[in-house]
Amino acid sequence: MNISTGIKELDYMIDGGLRTGQCYAIKGTAGAGKTVLSLFMTLGALKQNIPVLFISTEVEPSKIIDYVKSFGMDFDDYIKKGLLVVDKIALKPQGINVVQTDKFDLSAIIARTKAKMDAIKAKLVVFDSISAFIAEFQYEKTARSGFMDFIREITKEDAALVLTAESQISQEHATLEEFLVDGVIKIRSELIGNQLVKRISVPKLRSAQPISFENRFIINKDGIMILRSENPPTIYIQEEKTGIAKLDELLGGGIPAGSVILIEIDGETNYFPLFLTTLFHQLKRDKGVIIHSNVHMHSARILEEFNRVECDITSHLNEGNLVFIDKYNRTVTAVEAREMSQHITTDDMISVTVELMEAFTRTEQRSVIYGDLTDDVNILSETDFLRYFALQSFNVKEKRGVAYSFINHNAISREILARLRTTADIIIRFSRVNYTNYIECLKSSTGATFLPKVVKFRDKYPLVEIIG
Repeated sequence: MNISTGIKELDYMIDGGLRTGQCYAIKGTAGAGKTVLSLFMTLGALKQNIPVLFISTEVEPSKIIDYVKSFGMDFDDYIKKGLLVVDKIALKPQGINVVQTDKFDLSAIIARTKAKMDAIKAKLVVFDSISAFIAEFQYEKTARSGFMDFIREITKEDAALVLTAESQISQEHATLEEFLVDGVIKIRSELIGNQLVKRISVPKLRSAQPISFENRFIINKDGIMILRSENPPTIYIQEEKTGIAKLDELLGGGIPAGSVILIEIDGETNYFPLFLTTLFHQLKRDKGVIIHSNVHMHSARILEEFNRVECDITSHLNEGNLVFIDKYNRTVTAVEAREMSQHITTDDMISVTVELMEAFTRTEQRSVIYGDLTDDVNILSETDFLRYFALQSFNVKEKRGVAYSFINHNAISREILARLRTTADIIIRFSRVNYTNYIECLKSSTGATFLPKVVKFRDKYPLVEIIG
């Protein structure tokens, strides 16, 4: 059984969620957010109606319940429903039901924990923290044996066990608990300038390949957001998707407002499937779309391609959700358009940009702008083209829209490509090797995984299928 942590990106990092019968350690420096993370994981399970036992070795239950309210969580209803027990266990327990002793009594801790589990049939047990627990053992051999007994007794009840433990900043080697658990989630904080930056990684995971690289994460009253980026966007638009679930996953979960996306192709790979899939996805969600067309991607061809794959966009055209801005007369052939394009100046390009932005404003929606830049690169001088691209990019960012620009990276100079990459927030590359199509994320403001994925094109919607 997998238990979602309630944090989508963390579920991805630990192979789908917490697995019952396994033990996970949240390791972190002081103040990194170990307890907060474990509390949000508790809430994630409770929202799935999964009973949880939360045990603290340091803080009284009433203080824990008050603490979670500062993060917008409320455990009271779950406690009343019998889905949650928040308890404190002394490492040297005393009371009428156990033998009073000054010595660490592991068997008493296990017995009390299992009794609390049985009372609510808990499937998730959170133990915050285990550091003092380990310190009570005099010898490493007995510590290893005792800690293994504790883990075995709790997880054999078909429950997931989450332990928090403090780590030192200078700690380079794995500690005892890291060796014995099934998964390790490491978090830390560092001061960069005047900003406290938090980072998270999963260096150990027995159920899948561990993710050792560090992601940034943010804790606020809305919860925990994990972003695969160094500079997380100030506005994160969850609903802005490409329409291809696995590509969105590669891009870190979504596309932030005000992003310029550069899609590089090698000249042999057909980018139209991605273009049509993303465009149709936006239209189905009533998103206004403006297509800034070119010789190879003009309105007539786009409509023809939609008809070929049996995607009817007539209603969107009638409602004004789809706006075409053709740089060239739609009635001319591609060859004639190319000849006409030789006479286009920078002023003409600026005029087109002004027209595009006016249309953008008229839609009164979060429009997505598309354009093929390859011909523009070869028509204008390098300086004029880069100025033109920067002008479009600035306007898109200012309007908080999303711009998709396609370019054949083999048909332009390395210098121009480097400048375009610097301006772009997200870079997706299509390439073809031995008749196999590849897609990879070279850059992302939300943090791409930078791993190539095989892409299969199909003639029916969905037009793009990413095969892992």
